[in-house]
Amino acid sequence: MTRLIIFNLILILLVSCSGKGKKEVYNPKAIELNNRGIGWMKISNPDSALILFDKAIAMDKTYYMPHSNKIGIYISKKEFDKALVESEMVVQIKPDLAEAWNFTGMLHEGLGDSVAAKKCYQKSIELFDQRISDSKNKEQIYASRLQRAFCLILLGKEREGREEMKKLQAEKPNDLIIDQFMQMNKKDFINEIFKTE
Repeated sequence: MTRLIIFNLILILLVSCSGKGKKEVYNPKAIELNNRGIGWMKISNPDSALILFDKAIAMDKTYYMPHSNKIGIYISKKEFDKALVESEMVVQIKPDLAEAWNFTGMLHEGLGDSVAAKKCYQKSIELFDQRISDSKNKEQIYASRLQRAFCLILLGKEREGREEMKKLQAEKPNDLIIDQFMQMNKKDFINEIFKTE
């Protein structure tokens, strides 16, 4: 059960909006193909979904969501090298998406490249700091602070990350997401992605 919760949290982090306030415009046909691919994912037909995601990517190279969706499929198939390639495509297409940098770092870490992982975590924290300072939306600031704290833990600054989570927990004592994060350490987070059943 914990694995499912954490995996969903990680995917939510990855597909969160960047908070820049700039509305992206994507090819409507690419969006339609992506959405159809998601439908295939929901009924456990990942191969058909991958075909539609690839078509969406071919139609609009600036649309990062099909790459994000492919990451989920490759992780479920335990094809972590392919998941990393797609995650790196997301940060190339959308370099201001802090969540994507964080997730790319987690994939690097799980595949044994702690140097690349550290660079990704640092970039993610930098982007979260910028988002927190630029945002006027209190909920977005709260979510970014939580995700930044999560990145600090992954970067090896567990005490600093946990202190921020405790502050957030005091602000929202009924937030179950923080409770889940507080119960895990860096190794637990990485293992949730690379766990085999």
